[in-house]
Amino acid sequence: MRISGDRFSTIVFRTGAIAHKDKIVNSESPYLIIIACSRRKLFDTNLLPAIERYDGPTFRLLRRFLRDQPSAPLDIYILSAKFGLIPSDYPIPDYDEKMTRDRSRQLQPEVIAKLKHILNAKPYQQLCICLGRDYFLALDKYDMLIKSGLIVRIATGSLGKKLSSLHDWLYGKPPELSRCWQAAAGPGKASIKGIEVVLTPAQVLDVARQALAEGKGKPGCYQAWYVLVGDQRVSPKWVVSLLTGLPVSDFHSIAARRMLIQLGIEVRSE
Repeated sequence: MRISGDRFSTIVFRTGAIAHKDKIVNSESPYLIIIACSRRKLFDTNLLPAIERYDGPTFRLLRRFLRDQPSAPLDIYILSAKFGLIPSDYPIPDYDEKMTRDRSRQLQPEVIAKLKHILNAKPYQQLCICLGRDYFLALDKYDMLIKSGLIVRIATGSLGKKLSSLHDWLYGKPPELSRCWQAAAGPGKASIKGIEVVLTPAQVLDVARQALAEGKGKPGCYQAWYVLVGDQRVSPKWVVSLLTGLPVSDFHSIAARRMLIQLGIEVRSE
């Protein structure tokens, strides 16, 4: 298994699928992406566009892509526990509301009606869905809205897998490392238990920050070795579990440290 641009479940509703390496920036037809909101938000007392308010790793990747390719034909919609399905420029306040399975089911009729309107508005070439399980309940029966000619790609797996897949979908290739990181971390690839991870050091740390904000797992459960995420010490095995989706019991701490070092992450000891 390789965690890079091909970690998608792909549904093709056309004859002759578009090649995987087609790039959004080279397309004349619009692309659509639906992503989940993030718990991490930029604090500001004023209303901010949703793409700026949410500050998880997925949003940082999208903002970077939009800076690199401001004319790319990409429409971004965000599924929010509080506001439902909203466009990326929708102004929202700072708030804290977690998506639950019940809330997702409650939003489903409204979300599906909104998605129907969105899909009828433009001749989209591809739809990328990047949501967690609870969020996905709000899209139940979305497939009934998909027209012939539209390719649907669903990013699956851990947050690290989704982030890497999204990068590949946006840019048409896996993340590239700067020269300094290539010198320190080789090609920026590492594998464990047959799972290959292709992420930059910045993306690895973004995944960890997001998981910390969401209270996932037991980041502080380590003995001698740790990774510094901001000012917090976290377990290397915890980070690798986030990147691969493997339980921490499935691999040894030595293997976790080796993977992170290969990805350019500094692993420290007490």
